[in-house]
Amino acid sequence: MLLFIIVFDSCDNHAFDSDKRQLMAKDGIRHQLRRARSFDIIAFKEDTVKNFSDTSFKNVLSYTLDFKYTDSNGDLQQKQGVVFFTPNGKSIISSQITDKH
Repeated sequence: MLLFIIVFDSCDNHAFDSDKRQLMAKDGIRHQLRRARSFDIIAFKEDTVKNFSDTSFKNVLSYTLDFKYTDSNGDLQQKQGVVFFTPNGKSIISSQITDKH
């Protein structure tokens, strides 16, 4: 029984790491938008960046979100946000929003 609990607990901690980062990325991007309504993620991609601009970090995790929202003027906006995480995935290094290509 103890072995089952140890195995279940160790799987549980890692299974949700990616989901947690995705939520952190979404919150980080959404926080940069002002007065955004109807925020919806259209596409999502996770990558590892080998050559990050800040040489203090190697193998940075990158989350790219294509999203749409309604701005304060009522206009539909479609953008892309990129959020960079530390290699362990626990902290955001930086994030940026660009026009969707």
